[in-house]
Amino acid sequence: MHVYATVVIVSDQDAALNFYRDTLGWEVRQDNQMSPDYRFLAVVPPGHSSGIVLGPPHIHGRPAPTPEAPVNTDIYLSSDDLRVDFERLSALGVVFDQEPELMPWGGYGARFRDPDGNLFFVSDGV
Repeated sequence: MHVYATVVIVSDQDAALNFYRDTLGWEVRQDNQMSPDYRFLAVVPPGHSSGIVLGPPHIHGRPAPTPEAPVNTDIYLSSDDLRVDFERLSALGVVFDQEPELMPWGGYGARFRDPDGNLFFVSDGV
């Protein structure tokens, strides 16, 4: 067994797909219309097996966050070079809470948010 994905609630799956695929550069793993009101949409960072499901609120029973009321996903991402990724993604409009800062383990870390307000922590040196 392995972890396939975890769910991140989004208000608009198409808008979320544009962010994760077109801005972050993640790949679509699965995009299936399961029923008239349920689209199963999973994305994954290139070269990795675990990803996230961009879940609609009505299926998962909880509301999507908003930029004004962000929600921590408790998802930790790793970067080969956080400074380079920070500069590249910031130029593409990704909102970071702060510049990468030195973490106690010696690497750098920062938090960013998707357009809905889902917060992710990313670090290098892990």
